[in-house]
Amino acid sequence: MNILGLEASTSSAKAVIYSTEEGVIKVITSPYGEDISDVVSQDADGMYNALINCAREALTGEALDIHGISITTTWHSLLFLDNARQPIGRIYTWADTSPAETVKRYRADGRFSSWFYHKTGCGIHSTYPIWKCMHLKETDPSMLHRIHYISSQQEYIFEKLTGEGVVSTTVASGTGFFNIHTLKWDEELLDMAGINLNTLSSIKEPEYKAPLCKEAADIMGLPEGIPVILGGADGALNQIGAGGMGEGIMTLSVGTSGALRMATSEPILPHYPSTWCYYLAEGKRIAGAATAGAGNCVNWFRNKWQYGFKELEHMIKSADIKKVDDAPFFMPFLYGERCPGWNDERLGGFLDIKGSHDIGQLYYAVLEGILFNLYHCYSILTDIMAEPDEIRISGGITHSDLWLSMAADMFEKDMVTSEIEHASILGGIALALKSLGYMDSLAEFTPNLGKVVKPRAGMANFYKKRFDRYIELYND
Repeated sequence: MNILGLEASTSSAKAVIYSTEEGVIKVITSPYGEDISDVVSQDADGMYNALINCAREALTGEALDIHGISITTTWHSLLFLDNARQPIGRIYTWADTSPAETVKRYRADGRFSSWFYHKTGCGIHSTYPIWKCMHLKETDPSMLHRIHYISSQQEYIFEKLTGEGVVSTTVASGTGFFNIHTLKWDEELLDMAGINLNTLSSIKEPEYKAPLCKEAADIMGLPEGIPVILGGADGALNQIGAGGMGEGIMTLSVGTSGALRMATSEPILPHYPSTWCYYLAEGKRIAGAATAGAGNCVNWFRNKWQYGFKELEHMIKSADIKKVDDAPFFMPFLYGERCPGWNDERLGGFLDIKGSHDIGQLYYAVLEGILFNLYHCYSILTDIMAEPDEIRISGGITHSDLWLSMAADMFEKDMVTSEIEHASILGGIALALKSLGYMDSLAEFTPNLGKVVKPRAGMANFYKKRFDRYIELYND
């Protein structure tokens, strides 16, 4: 069986051809032009056309029958449509923080914040579409009268491919309009935002499929009627693609931003809004946390000081433990804070810094601060659910043996790398295989695992001491 996997991310379009006999056959990636995506927004048709062009390029020269098409997109995107279901403006992505002032007022109400969080699994933060709508309601109510339908990156792609306007449970759970317990749109929240239920798409399971329409089929050079599987958001599909549907498996992604996730049979929500909980698939939820600062902070540091990756890594490796122990602390909130504090306006930077600190110690602090932010979330999450048996790690961190080793030491867990480079899109392909009857359960999708990085003896106490100081500085 051959599946065409399509992924629209924040910065690029991707197409993968996957065979159940051979695995990944071909991968085509196309970064968006600046006119299509500026990270905080996207041109809907430009994004879709880039995705279709990727698909067409991937299919060129491949004499294969395609049995299904899967879709992977981002979480928390928002697109307004007019009465003809055409875009009004651009897609707002998760990175758009324009509602920050509105969000700040609602978050200040502790009782309301707790009520909203325990109903939706979402924090009060600019990331979520509901708060973009709330901001419009308060600052530009006339705009709401122009909006006939609320859509997203996923919904727009699926509708262009099939003619059907539906949304997956997974994507819906990351909007703030969705009740994580009932798995339905929540009427109280819709009333609060001034949104009519008919404005939203009907909710379907991620395995839902519809036939490929003639127009899209002709553009890609495929037969009309091929099943298109609705799919879900990249974070959820990463969990599936990494083989994390079973109990006790945490995925940890440290790329441009950071995230950690675990599958759970029921909603997991701490008393105080900190981590998040969305819908995964097969009746399961996914509990976790997302951080705004990771590889983007590393790139910021390298660009500012104009040092290469190898130079900086060597500086830390050659430093003795006393020098590292005396390093400053870095708050990785250069792009605001998501979990655990949900503070859009929080600032980052170095603390406890002295004139004697050198460039290697500063770089070390950046790597450590990113992991401390994730470990902070981890400690909150594992207070209310069992610790994972293993952590499967992915992203740019896997290119640094030093950073991987720091993560294993800090979390006191084996860090299991993966041979899978495109876990999110492969999660979408796994959904397609199940939807088409090739698998009975998503747990049957098992990726090949790579090297295992083990914690070093004696380093746990070193990081505990450093983390305690990080928390003091965080709480100041």
